[in-house]
Amino acid sequence: MGLLELCLLSVLSPQQPSPAPATPSATPTPVQVAPPIAPPTDDERAKLLLAERAGPKADPDVLGQLTDSPNDKVATRAAYLLARLNGEPAITVCNRVVVRSPHAVARLQAANALLRHASVSSVAPAIAALEDTDRDVRTIAAQLLGKLRRPAAVQPLLALLERHDTAVSAAPAARTDAPKATDVQAALIALHDLDARDQLLRAANALQQRAANGAGDALAWLFQGLSPKLPRAAETTLLVAVLGHREPILRRYAIGRLGVLAEPSTAAALEGRLGTEGPELRPLVEVALNLVRADKTAQAEGLQRALDSGKALIAKARTRWNALSDQGRWIVGASPVALLVVFVLLGRLRRRRANAASAAATMALVAPSEEHVQEMAEEAEALEAAANAEAFGADAEAPMDGDAMAAEDDGLVHR
Repeated sequence: MGLLELCLLSVLSPQQPSPAPATPSATPTPVQVAPPIAPPTDDERAKLLLAERAGPKADPDVLGQLTDSPNDKVATRAAYLLARLNGEPAITVCNRVVVRSPHAVARLQAANALLRHASVSSVAPAIAALEDTDRDVRTIAAQLLGKLRRPAAVQPLLALLERHDTAVSAAPAARTDAPKATDVQAALIALHDLDARDQLLRAANALQQRAANGAGDALAWLFQGLSPKLPRAAETTLLVAVLGHREPILRRYAIGRLGVLAEPSTAAALEGRLGTEGPELRPLVEVALNLVRADKTAQAEGLQRALDSGKALIAKARTRWNALSDQGRWIVGASPVALLVVFVLLGRLRRRRANAASAAATMALVAPSEEHVQEMAEEAEALEAAANAEAFGADAEAPMDGDAMAAEDDGLVHR
């Protein structure tokens, strides 16, 4: 069985093409056999078992040591348990694992943990992880740098764009079976989050030299978010520079944005794209050209028409003035003055009416209502009645003098 495996391995292994037919005396290429993976030791099993039982209280240093194990399964499981821990000691160990572990899966677990924690102490390890041999680790590192938003990450992210996988970049842009360049996509989005508006041309040139499958949308998103923040002249120059980019979606954005800016200096560059663009973008180029040309031309033509109309009216008025008699000129000359006097009188009359209406409205607001007058009258009558009643009661209770009392006594005797 081992011999059969060796034979199949030699057949399936990629061989270098030979420039000439092989001769019987040619030396056969030796078969490279990968060394067997060392099984986990009893000590590693014991440490993993203790970490499993400890759960959130596991020792991060022990787990970090296990990620360096020659056995990839031990390292992967240790990195998984380490990624579940919280606290600064666990972050510190993850920073070390993402850079030093020999196993890509362990580095990926540690990178995911750092992305979850998003600690400032992870900036340097994330920048170092941009050069990792595993694309997934590079992708998580770029996402982490975009989340941390530290300006020190701009240059390393641009360097990633300029050195991304040659296996992907060598493929034509139209190739769909190439793997997605997720690390490039993440780097472009991170540059957008870092507001790297001054590095747009460098990012576009990096992807112009080397195509990255699936990176066109991210590149267009980067331009769409940052190019409007540039000064108008700088943005115009930048958009003209990327009109011939290999990514159609970026060319679409540049053409449309130039139409919005409507700078006359970009007309020649847009005209050059008419014979280059296909049926998908040629109509957009024509629309942008119309916007660049029509706005300024229409304004100039409208101004010229207004000036010509004014000159014609002046010439016609002068001709009629010369044809009038002296009496007619006096009448025509006095007409504006009479109209001005009429307008002044009408304005004064209008102001007087407005003042009268305002005074009437003010009096209406100040004058008491009929209900209030009626209430005041009823209160006055009540007060008068109360005063009369009080006066009558005082007369009835006043003391009598001596004559009045004697007269009253006589009256009682006679009765």
